[in-house]
Amino acid sequence: MSKIIFFADATCDIPAKFIKENNIQIVGLRYSVGDIDGWFTSAENQKQLDEFYARMRKGDTASTSLVLYDDAYQVLEPFFKDGYDIVYFGLSSGLAKTYENAMLAGTDLAKKYGRRFYAPDTKGVSAMNFLTLQHAIKLASFDKIVKELPAFYEKIQAYFTVDDLKYLHKSGRLSGAAKFIGSLLSVKPIITTDKDGKLTTMTKKTGRLASMQFIANMVSKVDPDYPKVFIIHADCPNDAKTLKQKVLNMNLGVTTEILNMGFIIGTHTGPGTLGLGFKSK
Repeated sequence: MSKIIFFADATCDIPAKFIKENNIQIVGLRYSVGDIDGWFTSAENQKQLDEFYARMRKGDTASTSLVLYDDAYQVLEPFFKDGYDIVYFGLSSGLAKTYENAMLAGTDLAKKYGRRFYAPDTKGVSAMNFLTLQHAIKLASFDKIVKELPAFYEKIQAYFTVDDLKYLHKSGRLSGAAKFIGSLLSVKPIITTDKDGKLTTMTKKTGRLASMQFIANMVSKVDPDYPKVFIIHADCPNDAKTLKQKVLNMNLGVTTEILNMGFIIGTHTGPGTLGLGFKSK
């Protein structure tokens, strides 16, 4: 049986404990905020997260880098040399060239070393990819992962709301019209991903609580055979707890876990982003 090792880039927001327990290899990304430049790998460093989002809230400009071809090549090559087949999870191809660069590097290396490389374009972001990664680990076999995983990740859904659309607009992820809608202080957009893995505004609600309730109601679509819901937030832990309670109040028998949104995604959505992800039926 071939040896498999799992990679994920830092946009997948995987908890540090899970990374350690499952020997997940994380491809970090560079970031800057104000006068700070750094390297981000995990959303578990609370002090680092707090400082980053505090700077964003006071108006400091934040930016992040792509995973470049050379970056991916450098981190993947030692494992191919050691005889591993690699399964790689990264940011939706609809949002950045990170996926394309990693795919090219992995494909070239697999050919060079006579190994196998699989990088599904899940069209997902953040906890959506974490859910898919968990399922891939359970499948265990490389052939089984390639064959069965698409049917799983194609049913992953995620819904988010943001405090201020200026971050999405600045990064080019939403149109000017959407920014205008969101500029009305009481109007909160509900954002999801489309079939191409791009962010899209599906509706809007008046007020934060109304937007949170709408998101919670979407959990009625959850697959009863996979009743796991990830709640994810960017520097709004109290809102995350409120959303969790709204989900539990629906009495659907789901389990919930609250995760931090790392600032690779948070840079483009802004502090106050709140959402959830699950596998639908």
